[in-house]
Amino acid sequence: MIKNLFIQNFILIDQLNLELHSGFSAFTGETGAGKSILIDAISMLGNERASSSFVMRGKERAIVEGTFDLSNDPHAREVLNEAGFECGDEVTFTREIHAAGKSVARIDHRIVPLSLMRECLRNEIDIHNQRDNAYLLNTSSHIRLLDAYLQDQKQLAEVKEAYEIWHGLCQEREAALQETYNENDLEFLTYQLNEIEEARLDPKEEEELLSKEKAFKAVKASFDKFSQIFALYDEELSGSFYELNRTVQSLSESDEISKVQEAVNDAYYSLSDAMEQLHDIASGLEMSEEDINAMEERLYVIQRLKRKYGGSIERALERKEELARQIEMITHRHEYLDRMDARIAAARKVYDDKAAVLHQLRIKKAPDLDRAIAVHLKDLMLPNARFKTMIEDREPSPDGSDRVEFMISMNPGEDLKPLSRTASGGELSRLMLGLKVIFTRLQGISTVIFDEIDTGVSGPVASAIGQKMLTLSEDCQVFAVTHLAQVAACSDRHYLVSKASEDDQTRTSVSLLDEEERIRQLALIASSNITESSLKAAEELYRRNRG
Repeated sequence: MIKNLFIQNFILIDQLNLELHSGFSAFTGETGAGKSILIDAISMLGNERASSSFVMRGKERAIVEGTFDLSNDPHAREVLNEAGFECGDEVTFTREIHAAGKSVARIDHRIVPLSLMRECLRNEIDIHNQRDNAYLLNTSSHIRLLDAYLQDQKQLAEVKEAYEIWHGLCQEREAALQETYNENDLEFLTYQLNEIEEARLDPKEEEELLSKEKAFKAVKASFDKFSQIFALYDEELSGSFYELNRTVQSLSESDEISKVQEAVNDAYYSLSDAMEQLHDIASGLEMSEEDINAMEERLYVIQRLKRKYGGSIERALERKEELARQIEMITHRHEYLDRMDARIAAARKVYDDKAAVLHQLRIKKAPDLDRAIAVHLKDLMLPNARFKTMIEDREPSPDGSDRVEFMISMNPGEDLKPLSRTASGGELSRLMLGLKVIFTRLQGISTVIFDEIDTGVSGPVASAIGQKMLTLSEDCQVFAVTHLAQVAACSDRHYLVSKASEDDQTRTSVSLLDEEERIRQLALIASSNITESSLKAAEELYRRNRG
């Protein structure tokens, strides 16, 4: 959800720093005050391309900056982590538009591609008005919306996996049919296969050889020092120290001499033991010339095959399997195709079985979805509307073997028609609102913005729209730009958008109203003037809808 919105030099907004909250917020104001400019600014963060026309006249640049709470958006956090961001729950997204046409996108003040910002905010903002082609009208999204209602990710994943296996085998067979080989091809492929097989590549071997090579280089760098130490001890110290110790031990004994004899004897044997340990260490690290040559030759073979067959041992081994299949296909073409057909048939059966389970689940749950939507449509004063989820057979796909389309009838006796080709503007807006109450939670959308979808309605219908927006705000943050007192009265917070002219330029401002100011604004919206009776009616409307 959006926690803070900062706008500077954007169309009519000189500067605005707006703290936003969860729940339902209404934005009202006279026509032309700039209510929709707020929506334009927010859409700049979500997906809109920048235009120099957004920059206030006489200014060099415009800035739109939104701070979002992403604590309930795992997709956004995953995208940010993959992009190298170490973010907390709150993340700031900025668009900077220059009058010369250049634009810059930033996340937490770091410049990023606009595509990254768009992907991060994919589930954060859904803007809806009477003119848009919302995702609910896109027939291709209907199957995913129904599947979200099923809440059975395990079955969906199994169908997708089974499809990918079957489809992959079909592609492999088709590729085999398209390929032609001659004897020279067979000879070359066989040579490559033998070359990889004879090398007996092992992913662990390279790491071990490189470790040995590193150890050898370390030994080689200090081997001269080992030699100097052993030569000094063997040629000069060992014999002299031995004679020294033997002579000291031959002295006449007394208490004082005995202590000296013990100290010299201990020193002699300690040094002797230390040199033995040093010899053992050097012997363990030492490699023969043959060992070194063999190691370097093996590393050369491994590096050569890596460069030749894909850049890694794992890829070279995968290439070996590919070569074996190609050779088998050439030498035993008919047998190979027969085996492929058998594998494809078996994979198709697995897919069909899992798709059938998913089909039955959709058939079972679709009426529940239809009934849930019908309740919301009735609440929105569409008592004659009939909604039905149609499920038909289709060719196999990762989503199963079903085609799903939402159908609607708005009037008694009217046939069901595709959702995308029915309903007038006002009816469609209420229909979309009813659907969003169901699907916004399932889609994981954090902020839903309605831009004057209540145009052309009044009375009980307007109150129903406001109450439904309030219901929707239980699952997400809701903003509504509205001209109707009945809708604004239902909101948790009421913002007034106003404009003023100064220095031959119009500027827009936004203020959060307290309870008294809300009632006066509701009276002005409903009656176009403020009188004792209009204030009383506005207060009654406010109290009734705040229940």
